[in-house]
Amino acid sequence: MTPRAHWLVSTPARTALAALDGRIDALIDPSDTTLRATATALSRRGGKRLRPALLLLAAEFGELDHRRLLDAAAALELLHLASLYHDDVMDQARTRRHGPSVNARWGEPAAMTAGTFLVARATRILAGLEDACGRETAAAMVRLCGGQLKETENAFNLDLTESAHFDIIAGKTAPLFELPCRLGALLAGVPEAITGALLRYGAGLGLAFQLADDALDLRGTAEALGKGPLRDVREGVYTLSLIRLLGRAAPEARRLRELLGLTEPCPAEIAEVAALALGSGAVDEALEEARSRAAEARDQLTALPRTPARESLCRLADHAVARAS
Repeated sequence: MTPRAHWLVSTPARTALAALDGRIDALIDPSDTTLRATATALSRRGGKRLRPALLLLAAEFGELDHRRLLDAAAALELLHLASLYHDDVMDQARTRRHGPSVNARWGEPAAMTAGTFLVARATRILAGLEDACGRETAAAMVRLCGGQLKETENAFNLDLTESAHFDIIAGKTAPLFELPCRLGALLAGVPEAITGALLRYGAGLGLAFQLADDALDLRGTAEALGKGPLRDVREGVYTLSLIRLLGRAAPEARRLRELLGLTEPCPAEIAEVAALALGSGAVDEALEEARSRAAEARDQLTALPRTPARESLCRLADHAVARAS
């Protein structure tokens, strides 16, 4: 069974997701062959498809219009892919999804062009469904860019606070978890009370997912991650585990500060950073925080009807954290 099979128990959502890849290919469809190759490079390697699944599940609390929902789900996946293209250029990443990143294979200008094309294509699709979809998408992308900019501004900041860190991930990650819930609810005419609960769920799920991802960067392998581990450390992105450890009055904290202060740490020194975070229990603390955020997200679902869609959302919250345990 795929990882998705353990949490996605909604038949309509599973059926729609089975058609998603074909719809993504059809919607991208640029005439330029190089742009087509770069724009589809990551989508053809698969992926979790979490954002499309969230949209489809949110819509099950209203009236389903399968064609419009599938188009919206595909557009959301394009937005997510575009964010990966731009992230990889900013981080100068060499791998993604068990293969070379687009910037590593075709160069940074081609990767940025492909990412911008995907944003434009997704925005056009969503705006064609309903004006409100375009407005909500634009607002989410502004938040995402703001969060990403804050992260860049705080690179290598040894004094980054937990509060500032949560502001960053609330901007750079949560919008692409809230937006699917909002669009699915909007397109299906979901009642406002349920829509509000879904949005709060999406925000909490986004935080939990990012915290778990950050822990995976410290404890995962290239095979499991589909990209090189310890990327955040190399790029000066200090996540909750490191922030917690840096704040302690302990020898491990002093050594960590020394290592992170190095201009060009060698691989052994980067590995020592991970060892300190793991050995100190800081990674376990970050995962506990992720579990807490996931539980808060699940709590938002209690007022929703007991359906396979609600059960899928509950299971997804658990899965978001369990994959890093």
